[in-house]
Amino acid sequence: MEESFIQAAGRHLHDAEILLVQNRWDNAIYLAGYVVECTFKVIVEQCINNRTCQKFGHDLTELQDKSIERLRTIYPILDCKLPISRTNGTILVNYHPQRRYFNSGLWNEKEAKEAVQRAAEIYNEIIPRLILDGKISSEEL
Repeated sequence: MEESFIQAAGRHLHDAEILLVQNRWDNAIYLAGYVVECTFKVIVEQCINNRTCQKFGHDLTELQDKSIERLRTIYPILDCKLPISRTNGTILVNYHPQRRYFNSGLWNEKEAKEAVQRAAEIYNEIIPRLILDGKISSEEL
């Protein structure tokens, strides 16, 4: 089967937002982690290649580092605006994807809202820019 990180990122974001409204904090955070992972993989896929995405697996820290490095190269004007880590200060930085096996009720509403909001920010800062620059097609969404 063909992978589509851009579609997966959008789908996971939509579902995370629904779960947040339904007070399903654990799974909202779980899917928010995949929004970030898939969004960063879109950058790696577009700027390096698809095989490199597979090398990273679910390692958000490594993906984030490589993705932000690539964004700085593609969009030098963003250099001063891009933080070293987009997931710091949220639960996203910990236990991805292992959190899927944790006990229910581990995360609270505040953590879930912060995680989903940060995932949405990352997605909305990166994907539209790549579409506008012609690196990916809006039809891929």
